[in-house]
Amino acid sequence: MTYLVGTDIGTMGTKSVLVDAEGGVLASAFREYGVINPQQGWAEQWPHVWSQAVSETMKEVVDASKVDPRDVAGACISSLYGGSGIPVDRDYRAIRPCIIWADRRATQQCRKVEEKIGTDELFKVTGNVIDPYYGYTKMLWINDNEPENWGRIHRFEAPNSYVSRLITGDESVDLSSAGNYGGIFDIHKRDWSEEMMEELGIPRSFFPEKIVSSEEIVGEVTEEGSKFTGLAKGTPICAGGIDAPVSALAGGAIRDGDLASMLGTSMCNGFISHTPRLSPRLINMPYVVDGTRITYGFTGIVTAGYCVRWFRDELGEAERRRSEETGVDAYALLDGEAEKVPPGSDGLVFLPHLMVGERAPYWDEHLRGGLLGLGVYHTRAHIFRAVLEGVAYAMRYSIEAARETGQPIKRTTLVDGGARSPLWRRIIADVTGLAMDYIPDAKGAPLGDAILAGLGTGVITDHTVIEDWLGEKVKTEPNPKQAALYDAYYDLYKSSLEANKKIFEKMGEI
Repeated sequence: MTYLVGTDIGTMGTKSVLVDAEGGVLASAFREYGVINPQQGWAEQWPHVWSQAVSETMKEVVDASKVDPRDVAGACISSLYGGSGIPVDRDYRAIRPCIIWADRRATQQCRKVEEKIGTDELFKVTGNVIDPYYGYTKMLWINDNEPENWGRIHRFEAPNSYVSRLITGDESVDLSSAGNYGGIFDIHKRDWSEEMMEELGIPRSFFPEKIVSSEEIVGEVTEEGSKFTGLAKGTPICAGGIDAPVSALAGGAIRDGDLASMLGTSMCNGFISHTPRLSPRLINMPYVVDGTRITYGFTGIVTAGYCVRWFRDELGEAERRRSEETGVDAYALLDGEAEKVPPGSDGLVFLPHLMVGERAPYWDEHLRGGLLGLGVYHTRAHIFRAVLEGVAYAMRYSIEAARETGQPIKRTTLVDGGARSPLWRRIIADVTGLAMDYIPDAKGAPLGDAILAGLGTGVITDHTVIEDWLGEKVKTEPNPKQAALYDAYYDLYKSSLEANKKIFEKMGEI
């Protein structure tokens, strides 16, 4: 038998799976961790936390499956969008924590780039704009605020590239990770933009010259890598990519017009375009399959799933206690209470933007969360349902931005943890007016990694095999009556965004 290993380094945890050549999962493993938030709007992580989690979960799936490591044909690692990337010195030791995607500190750097280059010129080359979300702005923050660290930098490494190098000894970067840095990557040439690097003052030497497709083999497991992973020495390792498009692949997003919405810590609404449809309102990068030709454009909400976790941790103590007593998941208990609340949460509108600032399609550095319409009648169940609805409103806002480019929406699939909730799926279908497919027991990005490993090693010869791997999807159709009600609440969501702009900006000043 032939087996494949897929590993995803997520923002809140790392997961690995070991599958057979038909996509059957023999073993899975997960390690949870947190994010460092030194100040409001800042988000960092040390790479040793990621590498340790990769090591432990890979070893665990190999051991638990009872598979001979020599029968593993290949492995692949995806990761969260690592923002700045990991700054390492000449000995490849991390100089400081990685400033990850959720970090919004680089506002002053954005203003400088706007003055020097301008959004239009940057977009023409990179297909992306100016915002603290992008890695190149976070790099500039390090240059401006930590000159000693800047002077020690040998490379910026994407999280998946960092761990793959530990395992293989070879350095590279995949197309999706390079593209998602933003202002230093030419999306038309699929290469570093020397013009923009020179304008920004970011040396090309900070990045590997080897830019590869996500399914391409980047090296083989070394002797040390074997001890690190439990894989046999010589096992091929494929490049992997950003977790959002890899999750989209795991959800079967391969055709032009497919939409895969990754409902994890953040929400990434990924639109697959076989014909380039670039817009300043979207984040644009090469896709993880056929990345030289297919484009992945996405919009999202930084704290989509984070909102639900925040509610559970801060306001769901009763459900957490009941979960410990009964073994029923706390989120399922919260869903059960929220189902008793009517659509619209009896007049509550929640803005699901719990980090300061928001990326595409908002591009608003001051945007914050909010709860409007709160009264003494409302219960915790009302607020929890409003949280779920607020994320759905933001998803509709994101979809409308993509449609402005002429992007068709032919198939829509929800993937990752939040999609397990039948209530949330129903709310999203009603709010967006779109039928939502869901894959029960989906493994998310790790399964996409396994597919990439299969493509790179030749175990899989056609990426459409994902359709067979996934099996039958559960479809949730929108309810016309509920959809009409949610249209009115969605208008309130949009009005609330506009009405609070000045207030949020003033909050930042104070």
